[in-house]
Amino acid sequence: MFKEYINCEVDGYGFPHWNGFDFFRWYVLPTNWNFMTGKAYLWYYKTAWLVHHRAKIKQYAYEARIPEVLLAGVAVAEVGGTPERFKGVGVLQFRQLVEEVLGKNNSSSNATSVGSIAIQIGVAATTIGIEPDTLTSFQQFQLSQCLLVDDFNIRVVAFHLHDLVLYDNPNIDTLYLSDEQIILAASRYNRGIMRGKGDILMSINKEPNTPGREFSEYGRRIIEKKETILKIMGGN
Repeated sequence: MFKEYINCEVDGYGFPHWNGFDFFRWYVLPTNWNFMTGKAYLWYYKTAWLVHHRAKIKQYAYEARIPEVLLAGVAVAEVGGTPERFKGVGVLQFRQLVEEVLGKNNSSSNATSVGSIAIQIGVAATTIGIEPDTLTSFQQFQLSQCLLVDDFNIRVVAFHLHDLVLYDNPNIDTLYLSDEQIILAASRYNRGIMRGKGDILMSINKEPNTPGREFSEYGRRIIEKKETILKIMGGN
């Protein structure tokens, strides 16, 4: 049954995944926009990733019926940072080992985020129609490797965002969203669905550095970069 939901191929010649050298160049070296180090390197990488994948982002955003700026904005927020294969090969196995030794369920290992656009294994499983609790360790690993394939990763994230939009706004046309609805869905992507909708919406207009302001920060950053993201997606 599991293989019916998993359809991915190793993208050996695709866009270079963020690795240890990238991490060093971003995190250790000082920011220099001429030499592309520090924060400059991270933003060059994010921009290049978006340019390389914009056709797929457009395709899967339309397929999932969400605004491309929502999918592209989440991508910009997520790509880069932690070396991608570390979580799928190191963190996942460590959590699986702890669960096995302690006799616990797979909730901790399912919370491992994998992929260029980081998404939890359990969330990805739910999105493609698999009960996360039923995943074996090998199936978790198999899904984690598929999430390292950008095509598969982008598509799963797109449909998860669609689900998040409907969580707060049932029975709407998810392809056309207000800035507020985009902020809400993106913030859910970052923080999950535990926080009340009203708390997130109220935080949008809170004064900077006041309690609760952080609830919508992730989504607000996307709207702040909306014009730039759309220019990149448009090829300008």
